[in-house]
Amino acid sequence: MNSNGVFSMVRLRLHVGQGTHRGALTVFPVWTDASPVTGLATGATAEVDVAERAGAPSVDQLVVMNRSAKPTLLLAGELLEGGWQNRTLTASTVLAPATPTVLPVLCVEHGRWGGETAHRRQARRAPVALRPHLEQSDAQERVWRRVSGYSAVAGPSPTDSLTDRLDRAKVEAPDLTPLAGQSGVLIGIAGRPVALELFGSRRALSAHWRPLLEAAALDALGRPAVRTTAALARAFAERVQGTDLTAVRGAGAGRRYGGGGRIRVDDVRWRDRTVHLTAIDLTHPVLEAS
Repeated sequence: MNSNGVFSMVRLRLHVGQGTHRGALTVFPVWTDASPVTGLATGATAEVDVAERAGAPSVDQLVVMNRSAKPTLLLAGELLEGGWQNRTLTASTVLAPATPTVLPVLCVEHGRWGGETAHRRQARRAPVALRPHLEQSDAQERVWRRVSGYSAVAGPSPTDSLTDRLDRAKVEAPDLTPLAGQSGVLIGIAGRPVALELFGSRRALSAHWRPLLEAAALDALGRPAVRTTAALARAFAERVQGTDLTAVRGAGAGRRYGGGGRIRVDDVRWRDRTVHLTAIDLTHPVLEAS
Protein backbone atom coordinates (compact mmCIF):
# COMPACT_ATOMS: atom_id res chain seq x y z
CA MET A 1 0.00 0.00 0.00
CA ASN A 2 1.33 3.46 -0.84
CA SER A 3 1.04 6.71 1.13
CA ASN A 4 -2.35 7.44 -0.46
CA GLY A 5 -3.86 4.20 0.81
CA VAL A 6 -3.76 2.54 -2.65
CA PHE A 7 -2.61 -1.02 -3.18
CA SER A 8 -2.47 -3.25 -6.24
CA MET A 9 -4.11 -6.61 -6.68
CA VAL A 10 -0.72 -7.98 -7.81
CA ARG A 11 -0.32 -9.33 -4.26
CA LEU A 12 -3.08 -11.83 -5.13
CA ARG A 13 -1.98 -13.88 -8.14
CA LEU A 14 -4.99 -15.23 -10.02
CA HIS A 15 -4.77 -18.47 -12.00
CA VAL A 16 -7.63 -19.34 -14.38
CA GLY A 17 -8.24 -22.95 -15.37
CA GLN A 18 -10.13 -24.65 -18.20
CA GLY A 19 -13.72 -23.53 -18.68
CA THR A 20 -16.87 -25.66 -18.81
CA HIS A 21 -19.42 -24.54 -21.41
CA ARG A 22 -23.19 -25.04 -21.01
CA GLY A 23 -25.49 -23.02 -23.27
CA ALA A 24 -24.70 -19.33 -22.84
CA LEU A 25 -22.65 -20.00 -19.68
CA THR A 26 -18.93 -20.74 -19.46
CA VAL A 27 -17.60 -21.39 -15.95
CA PHE A 28 -13.86 -21.14 -15.21
CA PRO A 29 -12.17 -22.24 -11.97
CA VAL A 30 -9.88 -19.68 -10.33
CA TRP A 31 -7.03 -20.32 -7.91
CA THR A 32 -4.67 -18.05 -5.99
CA ASP A 33 -1.38 -18.79 -4.27
CA ALA A 34 -2.63 -17.20 -1.03
CA SER A 35 -3.10 -19.44 1.98
CA PRO A 36 -6.73 -20.12 2.99
CA VAL A 37 -8.46 -17.71 5.36
CA THR A 38 -9.88 -19.50 8.41
CA GLY A 39 -12.04 -18.40 11.34
CA LEU A 40 -15.05 -17.04 9.41
CA ALA A 41 -18.51 -18.56 9.02
CA THR A 42 -20.47 -17.98 5.80
CA GLY A 43 -23.16 -19.47 3.58
CA ALA A 44 -26.49 -21.10 4.41
CA THR A 45 -25.20 -22.91 7.50
CA ALA A 46 -23.98 -19.74 9.19
CA GLU A 47 -25.96 -19.07 12.38
CA VAL A 48 -27.55 -15.74 11.49
CA ASP A 49 -31.06 -14.69 12.47
CA VAL A 50 -32.85 -12.12 10.28
CA ALA A 51 -35.98 -10.20 11.25
CA GLU A 52 -38.03 -7.13 10.42
CA ARG A 53 -37.50 -4.07 12.61
CA ALA A 54 -39.60 -4.51 15.74
CA GLY A 55 -42.85 -2.55 15.68
CA ALA A 56 -42.12 -0.72 12.42
CA PRO A 57 -40.95 -2.88 9.48
CA SER A 58 -39.04 -0.89 6.87
CA VAL A 59 -38.51 -1.82 3.22
CA ASP A 60 -34.86 -0.75 3.30
CA GLN A 61 -33.72 -2.19 6.66
CA LEU A 62 -33.53 -5.58 8.38
CA VAL A 63 -32.10 -6.63 11.74
CA VAL A 64 -29.50 -9.42 11.74
CA MET A 65 -27.90 -11.29 14.64
CA ASN A 66 -24.85 -13.53 14.36
CA ARG A 67 -25.41 -16.39 16.85
CA SER A 68 -22.10 -18.06 16.00
CA ALA A 69 -18.97 -17.64 18.11
CA LYS A 70 -17.15 -16.77 14.86
CA PRO A 71 -17.44 -13.62 12.74
CA THR A 72 -19.78 -14.28 9.80
CA LEU A 73 -19.46 -13.08 6.20
CA LEU A 74 -22.65 -11.98 4.40
CA LEU A 75 -22.44 -11.04 0.73
CA ALA A 76 -23.78 -8.18 -1.36
CA GLY A 77 -26.72 -9.55 -3.31
CA GLU A 78 -27.44 -12.28 -0.74
CA LEU A 79 -31.20 -12.86 -0.52
CA LEU A 80 -33.13 -12.71 2.74
CA GLU A 81 -36.41 -14.47 2.08
CA GLY A 82 -39.73 -14.32 3.90
CA GLY A 83 -40.67 -11.62 6.40
CA TRP A 84 -42.88 -8.92 4.95
CA GLN A 85 -41.16 -9.25 1.56
CA ASN A 86 -38.00 -10.80 0.11
CA ARG A 87 -34.95 -8.50 0.28
CA THR A 88 -31.33 -8.43 -0.87
CA LEU A 89 -28.31 -7.09 0.99
CA THR A 90 -26.82 -3.99 -0.60
CA ALA A 91 -23.23 -4.60 0.55
CA SER A 92 -21.01 -7.34 1.91
CA THR A 93 -20.25 -7.26 5.62
CA VAL A 94 -18.50 -9.23 8.35
CA LEU A 95 -20.80 -9.62 11.35
CA ALA A 96 -19.27 -9.73 14.81
CA PRO A 97 -20.74 -12.37 17.14
CA ALA A 98 -23.73 -11.60 19.38
CA THR A 99 -24.30 -8.05 18.17
CA PRO A 100 -27.68 -7.08 16.66
CA THR A 101 -27.05 -5.05 13.51
CA VAL A 102 -29.40 -3.10 11.25
CA LEU A 103 -28.35 -3.65 7.63
CA PRO A 104 -29.46 -1.78 4.48
CA VAL A 105 -31.46 -3.92 2.06
CA LEU A 106 -33.56 -3.60 -1.09
CA CYS A 107 -36.87 -5.22 -1.96
CA VAL A 108 -36.86 -7.94 -4.65
CA GLU A 109 -40.58 -8.72 -4.33
CA HIS A 110 -42.53 -5.64 -5.35
CA GLY A 111 -46.01 -7.15 -4.98
CA ARG A 112 -46.02 -8.15 -1.29
CA TRP A 113 -45.90 -6.19 1.97
CA GLY A 114 -46.95 -8.24 4.96
CA GLY A 115 -46.43 -11.66 6.47
CA GLU A 116 -44.17 -12.94 9.22
CA THR A 117 -41.47 -11.22 11.25
CA ALA A 118 -38.68 -13.73 10.66
CA HIS A 119 -36.79 -14.43 7.44
CA ARG A 120 -35.24 -17.56 5.97
CA ARG A 121 -31.57 -17.57 4.98
CA GLN A 122 -30.59 -19.93 2.17
CA ALA A 123 -27.67 -17.76 1.04
CA ARG A 124 -29.17 -17.47 -2.44
CA ARG A 125 -27.76 -14.67 -4.57
CA ALA A 126 -29.13 -11.96 -6.78
CA PRO A 127 -27.91 -12.21 -10.41
CA VAL A 128 -24.90 -10.19 -11.51
CA ALA A 129 -27.09 -7.77 -13.49
CA LEU A 130 -28.64 -6.44 -10.25
CA ARG A 131 -25.52 -6.04 -8.17
CA PRO A 132 -23.87 -2.90 -9.64
CA HIS A 133 -27.03 -0.93 -8.78
CA LEU A 134 -27.43 -1.94 -5.14
CA GLU A 135 -25.89 1.23 -3.68
CA GLN A 136 -27.00 3.83 -6.23
CA SER A 137 -29.31 6.66 -5.27
CA ASP A 138 -32.19 5.20 -7.30
CA ALA A 139 -31.28 1.60 -6.49
CA GLN A 140 -34.75 0.42 -5.50
CA GLU A 141 -36.41 1.53 -8.72
CA ARG A 142 -33.59 0.01 -10.78
CA VAL A 143 -33.85 -3.32 -8.94
CA TRP A 144 -37.63 -3.47 -9.34
CA ARG A 145 -37.32 -2.80 -13.07
CA ARG A 146 -34.69 -5.49 -13.47
CA VAL A 147 -36.64 -8.09 -11.47
CA SER A 148 -39.72 -7.39 -13.59
CA GLY A 149 -37.61 -7.66 -16.73
CA TYR A 150 -36.72 -11.28 -15.93
CA SER A 151 -40.36 -12.21 -16.60
CA ALA A 152 -39.54 -12.17 -20.33
CA VAL A 153 -37.20 -15.17 -19.92
CA ALA A 154 -38.29 -16.77 -16.61
CA GLY A 155 -42.04 -16.18 -16.62
CA PRO A 156 -44.45 -14.23 -14.40
CA SER A 157 -44.60 -14.15 -10.61
CA PRO A 158 -47.73 -13.41 -8.52
CA THR A 159 -45.74 -11.00 -6.33
CA ASP A 160 -43.11 -10.01 -8.91
CA SER A 161 -40.52 -11.92 -6.89
CA LEU A 162 -36.91 -12.53 -7.87
CA THR A 163 -36.92 -15.85 -6.01
CA ASP A 164 -39.69 -17.19 -8.27
CA ARG A 165 -37.49 -16.46 -11.32
CA LEU A 166 -34.45 -18.06 -9.66
CA ASP A 167 -36.51 -21.19 -8.92
CA ARG A 168 -37.28 -21.58 -12.62
CA ALA A 169 -33.76 -20.82 -13.84
CA LYS A 170 -31.83 -23.05 -11.44
CA VAL A 171 -32.45 -26.17 -13.53
CA GLU A 172 -30.22 -24.54 -16.17
CA ALA A 173 -27.25 -24.19 -13.78
CA PRO A 174 -24.37 -26.53 -14.72
CA ASP A 175 -23.83 -29.54 -12.45
CA LEU A 176 -20.29 -28.72 -11.30
CA THR A 177 -18.34 -28.80 -8.04
CA PRO A 178 -15.29 -26.76 -7.03
CA LEU A 179 -11.95 -28.40 -7.80
CA ALA A 180 -9.20 -29.08 -5.28
CA GLY A 181 -7.79 -25.82 -3.95
CA GLN A 182 -10.18 -23.69 -6.04
CA SER A 183 -11.25 -20.53 -4.23
CA GLY A 184 -12.77 -18.50 -7.08
CA VAL A 185 -14.87 -18.67 -10.21
CA LEU A 186 -15.06 -16.62 -13.40
CA ILE A 187 -18.39 -16.52 -15.24
CA GLY A 188 -18.69 -15.92 -18.97
CA ILE A 189 -22.06 -15.31 -20.62
CA ALA A 190 -22.68 -15.29 -24.38
CA GLY A 191 -18.98 -15.24 -25.23
CA ARG A 192 -17.75 -12.56 -22.80
CA PRO A 193 -16.55 -12.66 -19.19
CA VAL A 194 -19.03 -10.87 -16.96
CA ALA A 195 -17.87 -11.50 -13.38
CA LEU A 196 -15.18 -13.01 -11.20
CA GLU A 197 -15.73 -13.96 -7.55
CA LEU A 198 -12.93 -14.91 -5.22
CA PHE A 199 -13.26 -16.21 -1.66
CA GLY A 200 -10.81 -16.64 1.15
CA SER A 201 -10.86 -20.42 0.89
CA ARG A 202 -12.29 -23.35 -1.05
CA ARG A 203 -14.63 -23.97 1.88
CA ALA A 204 -16.10 -20.47 1.61
CA LEU A 205 -16.50 -20.82 -2.16
CA SER A 206 -18.25 -24.17 -1.68
CA ALA A 207 -20.69 -22.57 0.78
CA HIS A 208 -21.87 -20.18 -1.99
CA TRP A 209 -21.28 -22.39 -5.03
CA ARG A 210 -24.78 -23.49 -6.05
CA PRO A 211 -26.44 -20.11 -5.38
CA LEU A 212 -23.73 -18.42 -7.43
CA LEU A 213 -24.25 -20.73 -10.43
CA GLU A 214 -28.04 -20.52 -10.17
CA ALA A 215 -27.91 -16.72 -10.22
CA ALA A 216 -25.64 -16.85 -13.28
CA ALA A 217 -28.08 -19.22 -14.97
CA LEU A 218 -30.86 -16.62 -14.64
CA ASP A 219 -28.69 -13.95 -16.28
CA ALA A 220 -27.84 -16.40 -19.07
CA LEU A 221 -31.45 -17.24 -19.97
CA GLY A 222 -32.23 -16.18 -23.53
CA ARG A 223 -28.61 -15.29 -24.32
CA PRO A 224 -26.69 -16.73 -27.31
CA ALA A 225 -25.06 -20.11 -26.63
CA VAL A 226 -21.54 -18.82 -27.34
CA ARG A 227 -18.50 -20.16 -25.48
CA THR A 228 -16.31 -17.66 -23.64
CA THR A 229 -12.71 -18.36 -24.61
CA ALA A 230 -9.91 -19.05 -22.14
CA ALA A 231 -7.94 -16.14 -23.62
CA LEU A 232 -10.73 -13.67 -22.77
CA ALA A 233 -11.14 -15.16 -19.30
CA ARG A 234 -7.44 -14.84 -18.53
CA ALA A 235 -7.30 -11.29 -19.88
CA PHE A 236 -10.22 -10.42 -17.58
CA ALA A 237 -8.40 -11.93 -14.58
CA GLU A 238 -5.25 -9.99 -15.46
CA ARG A 239 -7.24 -6.74 -15.50
CA VAL A 240 -8.65 -7.57 -12.08
CA GLN A 241 -5.26 -8.53 -10.72
CA GLY A 242 -3.76 -5.22 -11.83
CA THR A 243 -6.53 -2.99 -10.48
CA ASP A 244 -5.50 -0.43 -7.88
CA LEU A 245 -7.84 -0.44 -4.91
CA THR A 246 -8.51 2.20 -2.26
CA ALA A 247 -10.24 1.95 1.09
CA VAL A 248 -13.94 2.74 0.64
CA ARG A 249 -15.59 2.17 4.02
CA GLY A 250 -16.00 -0.25 6.85
CA ALA A 251 -17.74 -3.57 6.34
CA GLY A 252 -18.77 -4.47 9.87
CA ALA A 253 -15.77 -6.16 11.45
CA GLY A 254 -14.03 -5.99 8.06
CA ARG A 255 -12.96 -3.31 5.60
CA ARG A 256 -14.03 -2.70 2.04
CA TYR A 257 -11.80 -1.60 -0.85
CA GLY A 258 -12.78 -0.72 -4.40
CA GLY A 259 -11.46 0.45 -7.73
CA GLY A 260 -11.45 0.01 -11.47
CA GLY A 261 -13.34 1.51 -14.39
CA ARG A 262 -15.09 -0.69 -16.95
CA ILE A 263 -14.35 -3.64 -14.69
CA ARG A 264 -15.42 -2.68 -11.18
CA VAL A 265 -13.64 -4.48 -8.33
CA ASP A 266 -14.90 -4.69 -4.74
CA ASP A 267 -12.77 -6.39 -2.11
CA VAL A 268 -13.88 -7.17 1.46
CA ARG A 269 -10.96 -7.81 3.79
CA TRP A 270 -10.86 -9.18 7.33
CA ARG A 271 -7.65 -9.04 9.33
CA ASP A 272 -6.04 -7.63 6.17
CA ARG A 273 -6.93 -10.75 4.16
CA THR A 274 -9.32 -10.89 1.22
CA VAL A 275 -12.41 -12.87 2.22
CA HIS A 276 -14.58 -11.97 -0.77
CA LEU A 277 -13.69 -10.15 -3.98
CA THR A 278 -16.09 -9.41 -6.83
CA ALA A 279 -15.21 -7.99 -10.25
CA ILE A 280 -17.99 -7.12 -12.71
CA ASP A 281 -17.75 -5.90 -16.31
CA LEU A 282 -20.13 -2.94 -16.27
CA THR A 283 -20.32 -2.93 -20.10
CA HIS A 284 -21.44 -6.55 -20.49
CA PRO A 285 -24.74 -6.96 -22.39
CA VAL A 286 -26.46 -8.61 -19.38
CA LEU A 287 -26.35 -5.21 -17.67
CA GLU A 288 -27.76 -3.24 -20.60
CA ALA A 289 -31.42 -3.69 -19.71
CA SER A 290 -30.83 -2.70 -16.11
